[in-house]
Amino acid sequence: MRHRRTTLVLFLVLGAGPLAPASATADAAAGSTPADEVSAQTPDAGVKPRAGPRQLETEREHLIPYSPVRGVQGDCSSSLQCSEKYEYGQVCVASNCEEYEDRADLFTLLHMTKSGKVEPKAYELLPAILPVVGYNPALGFVIGVTAFLGIYLGDPETTTISNAQPAFIYTSNNQLIFQMPSTLMTSGNEWELQGDYRFLIFNQDTYGLGSGITPVSTGFTLGGYGETAPVPGAQPMKFDLLRIHQSVLKKLVGSLYAGITVRFDRYFDIDDELLNLNVTPPVVTSSYAYSRYYGFNPTQYSIVSVGLEVLYDSRDSTINPYRGVYANLVFRGNPTWLGSSQNSTQLNGEFRTYVGLDPNIPRNVLAFWFLAQGVTGGNLPYLALPAIGWDARSRTGRGYVQGRFRGTSEVYLEGELRFRLTNDGFLGAVVFANVSTFSRPAVAVTGYSNPGEPLFQNLRPAGGIGLRFMMNRASRTNITLDFAFSQTGFGVYLGAGEAF
Repeated sequence: MRHRRTTLVLFLVLGAGPLAPASATADAAAGSTPADEVSAQTPDAGVKPRAGPRQLETEREHLIPYSPVRGVQGDCSSSLQCSEKYEYGQVCVASNCEEYEDRADLFTLLHMTKSGKVEPKAYELLPAILPVVGYNPALGFVIGVTAFLGIYLGDPETTTISNAQPAFIYTSNNQLIFQMPSTLMTSGNEWELQGDYRFLIFNQDTYGLGSGITPVSTGFTLGGYGETAPVPGAQPMKFDLLRIHQSVLKKLVGSLYAGITVRFDRYFDIDDELLNLNVTPPVVTSSYAYSRYYGFNPTQYSIVSVGLEVLYDSRDSTINPYRGVYANLVFRGNPTWLGSSQNSTQLNGEFRTYVGLDPNIPRNVLAFWFLAQGVTGGNLPYLALPAIGWDARSRTGRGYVQGRFRGTSEVYLEGELRFRLTNDGFLGAVVFANVSTFSRPAVAVTGYSNPGEPLFQNLRPAGGIGLRFMMNRASRTNITLDFAFSQTGFGVYLGAGEAF
């Protein structure tokens, strides 16, 4: 909640000529000056006549001794008082509590906007737009545009900022990517709408299930095929994806919401490039083996779901929170009568919290992110299983390539220290670490069995550092540049908006 600052100004207007000497005042009070003597005196030009008894009394009533003017007592003497009296994020400025705001961003440094306090307005678009040009080993040469759009869909005093992050990218590997995750908060935070929309003409390496050594990496004996060829590394796949995810949540009380979620995922034109059953020994990939074992068509499948969702969201921003908690629990069913390839159910839980470290600089925050999800009944298609980097904003697992780990269930934990580097707030930094684990189901077929891999049997850590360049201080949108290290290599990530 923002707190408007009210300033009381006291004006004292003193109109006065020279005050009468003390001796004259005493004489007047004693009545010792005869009236004819007073009337007989004719003042020279420019000389003030001698004050009479009533005039002296009036001057005495309005005489104010000189003393230094003291400041009016305000709300605070320190930012700690503001955070205790109101909430973390309020700082003490000129004895008044107000919401913290960085002094500089890219627009002010380029003189595109004026410096000074920014007062947000309802329905005013707060954009941060970035061209995308670069090279990625998994994608090839990349060109496109991405944006981070902030907007208040109601009074900023009572409504949390909303955001959408559209991106349109084309790569030299003939990939076409359009995606737009969003979180919309209606006026007064009465409704929260979360969306994830994507259309991908895509190709990506997959590595089997679990976070340990997969069976296909060493080869295995399979009835009808005999001994298969080892597939120890990446398994390239091409596929197209149409995704429509939407949650509609109504406020129940305070920061507690409940509602429904609907999801549609259509994977089609799947090409398992490494698969070759016509050679000796045959090359059987993880995707093909999983699809055949569980009865899926390995070239296309769909997941259409409806679910119930409960959410607690007390964050002060959906873009860059300084305080608050985000806790989400979703149960989804994927019935064939809605269009899913097979019946299945899923349970997803997510928790984020933001711990303030310095009331004088509220953007100094320690943030935590916990994610757990998995299949609770039936089976999901291979590409639809939980995978690293395939969350709504593709942010899990910095340090690993997207899709490096996949499984029937996932547990993920990340911590990030965020802090300001320059006093004007334009430059900041982060230090982060994450760990993930995935499960693989047990398998038993003619001539082969595998006990599977439970959660926590293999942990996959990663971590790194990053820089933050404030692009739009009104929406707290940063340009992010992260350098991440993991057990499998090194990654550089350029984007807009925080990881979580």
